Amino acid sequence: MSLSPGDPESIGGYTLVDRLGSGGMGVVYLGRSDSGRQVAVKLVHPAYALDEEFRTRFRQEVAAARRVSGAFTAPVVDADPDAPQPWMATLYVPGRTLADIVAQDGPLRGSALRVLALGLVEALRDIHRVGMVHRDLKPSNVLMAEDGPRVIDFGISFAVDNEALTMTGRLIGTPPFMSPEQFAAPREVTGASDVFSLGSLLVYAATGSRPFDGSSPYLTGYQVMYEPPALEGVAEPLHSIAERCLDKDPAARPELGELRELLRALPDTDAPAASAAPVSPGPSGPVATSHQRESRGDRGGRGSRRRVLVGLVAALAVTGLSIAALRAGSDTEGASPSPAEPSSTSSGSTGPAAVTLPPKHVPWDYQIGGAYPPATGVRVVSRSYEDAPAPGLYNICNINAYQAESDAESDWDADLLLRDADGKVVHDTDWDEAVLDIRTAAKRERIAARLDTWIDACAAKGYQAVEPDNYDSFTRFPSYLKAAQAEALMKRLAAHAHAEGLAIAQKNTAELVSDRASLGLDFAIVEECAEYDECGEFADAFDDNVLMVEYTKKGLTTACATWSSTLSVVRRDEEVEPEGADGFLRETC
Repeated sequence: MSLSPGDPESIGGYTLVDRLGSGGMGVVYLGRSDSGRQVAVKLVHPAYALDEEFRTRFRQEVAAARRVSGAFTAPVVDADPDAPQPWMATLYVPGRTLADIVAQDGPLRGSALRVLALGLVEALRDIHRVGMVHRDLKPSNVLMAEDGPRVIDFGISFAVDNEALTMTGRLIGTPPFMSPEQFAAPREVTGASDVFSLGSLLVYAATGSRPFDGSSPYLTGYQVMYEPPALEGVAEPLHSIAERCLDKDPAARPELGELRELLRALPDTDAPAASAAPVSPGPSGPVATSHQRESRGDRGGRGSRRRVLVGLVAALAVTGLSIAALRAGSDTEGASPSPAEPSSTSSGSTGPAAVTLPPKHVPWDYQIGGAYPPATGVRVVSRSYEDAPAPGLYNICNINAYQAESDAESDWDADLLLRDADGKVVHDTDWDEAVLDIRTAAKRERIAARLDTWIDACAAKGYQAVEPDNYDSFTRFPSYLKAAQAEALMKRLAAHAHAEGLAIAQKNTAELVSDRASLGLDFAIVEECAEYDECGEFADAFDDNVLMVEYTKKGLTTACATWSSTLSVVRRDEEVEPEGADGFLRETC
């Protein structure tokens, strides 16, 4: 993708010519030195440059990557971890990630799979021989160059003779490709952990499916620690090799030297093995569409720009614990008391659970850009998924359901991003968000499976309702998306929300209010309905259970004059900034 307004023209003497991707921790650019050499320049976001713990972690990443050199890793050519905005430049390697290739072209076979497997063993050998453990070997961290794979991103690697940095409250790794010891004893992992991850990665490369693939990070972590891997469709000899790599006991896994000899027996022909059952590509691990994948992050915003809500809900709690223990803890810790409102079954409910609807015509606040103490008298608040609910109030949990935040576009499987005729990802340019591809039932189900984990997290934290954002994406991209597709996904989300005991809001989208009961939508959150004269449609459809957000003085004036006696009204700043931030604004009638 081309450079964006505000991007620097150069970093560390390297002229920037393109933006390769972005993540929660930084942006990766294609740069060129004065001699014409191409490099991938990772620039840390300013906010993280002020975080000394993160800066220490970045120094470790640079040091780790400098120590590793080999044919199958991307070498560091320059870095300045002490710059006002730390940065690192690695040799640019043209090529797609393994995640992209499998998602778009299907599983690897024959010589392609053999080259991948042997190349990764050599890369791990280079990493381990300097005393490093990668700890995040996964499809999106493997670039497929013409002459073999390249292992990238040493952001969470560490030297085995040094104490690992404690990242409080953050999961270190990616659950489907983590080893059991990464969950149980993350400070004690050895090179055998990377061998386990390699086994999972090769199964994914050969079948398009992951050997551990629970419906949530909780369940995936439990499978990794306690259940045998799913190896259906994995042909011999890879089947037997993968079984050994995926042994729960690190000591039972093959050493890299032995593993290299075992993998040399893989067929060097593109013909599929006779014993391999055909397996359709399924949901893959987090996919990076950029040269260097960054850690996911969150950024506030109003309207259709919402924080990307990662499915790793309290994932650290999975460490060494059973799923039952997880659920028992999450049902009580941090849950806010339910407001004194009667429990009622949603009139359009697609599930049997009774849900509590928000109280009508009460003071409320819209805090999706960052939580802060609600004003006196506020009884309802909507907050981002990552924030805790406000004690004693009716809390609504905002999730981005139809688009992907720019900071975490690469966290979605590549084939779940809507693409144009040229194969380019379709973006909502107003907010720099990729649009999710909801056009088929299979893709909607995969998207919903991920969103389900976010809804589960909302329930576990003590929220009473969920607000799926960007329901109206189809109105902005009518040449690709249809209303029926948006409704099909929303109906699926409503059923899951109700099963978790959560009410569900219709966000905007006046075009579909007539279908709200059949979809199971319980109330409405509407932006600028007074500004655009749409409030009446929502009030009629939802029996006045409507929460209004206006962003202009004119909108608030109209709302207060017309609707303040029946609906809940608040005016916020467009970026929905938290109290105390520049630009913060909150007014009521």
